[in-house]
Amino acid sequence: NEYKSYLRMAVVFESSICDEVRRKFEALADNTKYYEADLERLKIDDVYVSRFLTHQKEDKDEAAKMIDSVFTWRKQQGIRELDYSNTQDEKLKCLFFRNKDNEGNGILWMEVKPYIKAHREEYQKYLMWLVENREGESESSQITCVLALSDVGVTESDVEFIKFFINLFMYYTPDTMKRIVIHNMHWLLNGVWKMVSVLLSEGAKKRVIFAKNTEIYNTLPKESVVAACGGPDSYWGIPRK
Repeated sequence: NEYKSYLRMAVVFESSICDEVRRKFEALADNTKYYEADLERLKIDDVYVSRFLTHQKEDKDEAAKMIDSVFTWRKQQGIRELDYSNTQDEKLKCLFFRNKDNEGNGILWMEVKPYIKAHREEYQKYLMWLVENREGESESSQITCVLALSDVGVTESDVEFIKFFINLFMYYTPDTMKRIVIHNMHWLLNGVWKMVSVLLSEGAKKRVIFAKNTEIYNTLPKESVVAACGGPDSYWGIPRK
């Protein structure tokens, strides 16, 4: 058995397996494209390497290629330069971490109604920063994502942002997405969902849960559900007017 232990639901492979992935990555790497800090983490952190292996279904070659792709993307996006720790930008508060799912993973909520399309790029940066700096990231914790879609119509949806959202978890944050809960999606958005769902692998599609009203309690602890989804937690990222 190549598995060594479990840490916050993450599989951790034997060091010899991780070292093999590191060697495969080094054979194709161009260190000028990456953050030095990312390379250092890769050298010493078997949990981190294991996330790539798990994401790629234990294929060592594909894991090495994904490391190259992720590291390149992180540098291009300026991930380590992003800092929203003291932001006072109210519009960004429609994205937030709050409470835990049944497995103890953090829940990332998006209140779609107050989202403003014209500021898509800023939301994308903020989302990257939130995921990068979440509690438990260094321990390889996963995330349950909830899209709160009550009262959201076609004109308020942003296909490009949803594509970015999905790509972030499909290609650039290995073994991070536990599930996506889509709450109260109007049937008019079925066409939008068809356009973006093609980005999901078959495995990822199985992690998407559609829930109406109180059906969300079948997936998340009732006490963890926030006001945007009709839950008992009265917290709003952006209070409705």
